[in-house]
Amino acid sequence: MSENTKPIKSSAKASGKLHPAIPGIGSFLLMGVGQAINKNWIKALCFFLIPVLVLVVEFSSSNWGKYIKMQSGSMDEYISQQVVDYGEYAAIDEEADYLGIEGEDDWSAFFGDEESSDEEYAEEDWSDFFETSDEEYYEDEYYEEEVPQYEYPRYDLSPNGEKYVVRDFGGFFTKGLWGLVTLGRVVIDQEYAGKIMTLNNYTTRWLTADNSTVLLGNGLITLVFVILYIMAWVLCIVDAVKERKSINETGVAESFKDFVKRLWSNAYVYIMLMPAFILILFFTLIPFLYTFIIAFTNYTYRIKLGAALVEWAGFSAFGQAVTDPEWLSIFAKVFLWTVFWAFMSSFTVYSLGFVNALVIESPMVKGKKIWRTILILPWAIPGLITLMLFKNAFNKDGLINQILWATGSMESVSNFLYSIGLQGKADVPIFWFDPWYNGNLAKFCVIFVNLWLGAPFHMMMIIGCLATIPKDLYEAANIDGATGWQRFKAITLPSVLSATIPSLIMTFSFNFNNFGAIYFLTGGGPAWNPSQVPDTMRVLGSSLPGQTDILISWIYKLSFTKNSEMFNVAAVYSIFIFLIVGGFAVYSLLRSKSFSEDGE
Repeated sequence: MSENTKPIKSSAKASGKLHPAIPGIGSFLLMGVGQAINKNWIKALCFFLIPVLVLVVEFSSSNWGKYIKMQSGSMDEYISQQVVDYGEYAAIDEEADYLGIEGEDDWSAFFGDEESSDEEYAEEDWSDFFETSDEEYYEDEYYEEEVPQYEYPRYDLSPNGEKYVVRDFGGFFTKGLWGLVTLGRVVIDQEYAGKIMTLNNYTTRWLTADNSTVLLGNGLITLVFVILYIMAWVLCIVDAVKERKSINETGVAESFKDFVKRLWSNAYVYIMLMPAFILILFFTLIPFLYTFIIAFTNYTYRIKLGAALVEWAGFSAFGQAVTDPEWLSIFAKVFLWTVFWAFMSSFTVYSLGFVNALVIESPMVKGKKIWRTILILPWAIPGLITLMLFKNAFNKDGLINQILWATGSMESVSNFLYSIGLQGKADVPIFWFDPWYNGNLAKFCVIFVNLWLGAPFHMMMIIGCLATIPKDLYEAANIDGATGWQRFKAITLPSVLSATIPSLIMTFSFNFNNFGAIYFLTGGGPAWNPSQVPDTMRVLGSSLPGQTDILISWIYKLSFTKNSEMFNVAAVYSIFIFLIVGGFAVYSLLRSKSFSEDGE
């Protein structure tokens, strides 16, 4: 055999030829078995440790050991809670919120006590219980001495015979997936089961509910780990099959050292990006998925955690937000203003920044550093401070109105604003942000203030772009007799746009979700004309959007206005924002020459 035909030496001895499916099946049954068949011992150990680690996490965070002892009879079964089907046994009324149990019902089924009966329950004297307040009852000697505090819940007392073993004993992975599917259960303390009680939308001593939102978050994290585990499992199977094919062809097995070298040379870029990927996964992707899933639930202010469960509601929130005519009319107004605001804010700040950059870089301007410093100051000052200053300045008794009064121009300015349609009335003094007939003036003000905040950034960016344009191009244009406008049109504008279009697109996306500029300046106001608000929408109260509210600020109102929280509808609108902004940004960037190869 010639040197060219000799197999490459390896630290691992080759085994005989096998069908590639054999190690693949081995890794399918248990991660690492296929690598062991191929004599890749270190890889086999690494893959084998993955399911071992999963089992360790699961059992260390669970009570499966106690459950096994209970099943084997080596541990007494204690009863403290009865898990019930909330939809069947608890009917929540919007005003009274009574537990849906009548005196004529079969109490034995609810108690989980087959030996008790309605007659026995009727013979009991419950008068002392209903005449005693919660505080007195808790202080009662009976409560302290005779009410047992058991450690384990009874898992087999659900009315339909279902056993909630996973809820009570499951670990990180099993309970996480259980919570994601069920969103929890309502439990009734066994000692007080059967008592007629008022819920009043808060946790009582007798009736509690699993925290559905926590279970949902834990379930999402668990689902991510499950997906990563499946990916590792598939990778293990593929690696075992490919390695066996290579062994059958070359007669040798790849050493672990050679595997590491090959992995690093082929995927070092992805390995270096792994920390960023992990951060994006847990701080961006999972919160987005959480918001996405909330849109398919009934999570509103009517659901008080601890006394009621969040439940899956399908597309009901989407139907309310998109197909309901009254919701749709309000959404259309807010959406159109959001698009107009994002476009005008981006266009004005970019245009003013462009003009300022051209003026400062003009050969006729002296003291360029001084002018740059002066014009950059609005951007250097924290935006929140600037917004609060402008909010006070545009107040009815603020600085601007004081100046107009002092100069005697208040009435003429008010009449002018009315004549161009920015005011609904020729008010004196000028109401810059309210009342409802001043919506156009408030919109003009927020665009102006954003212009003050954003133009300096674009000015500095464009100044940097102007410095990169070769001077030879301008000299050649001068020799050809080009005018200043022709030089700007043919040289300056294309060069600057090519470099700044991605930034302009990102500015549009930012302003589409520019919560601070709206919330801290106008709070979304002024309110709509009462005649333009449907009667059924007035129940939203403070969560109803104002005339300067954009989608993101309205979502904030829907989520955090007390006693009117509509988290599911807010989640629906958040999905809309993601699709609109993300789709626009991706489309625009793909069509931009800034991301094309070789300028194509």
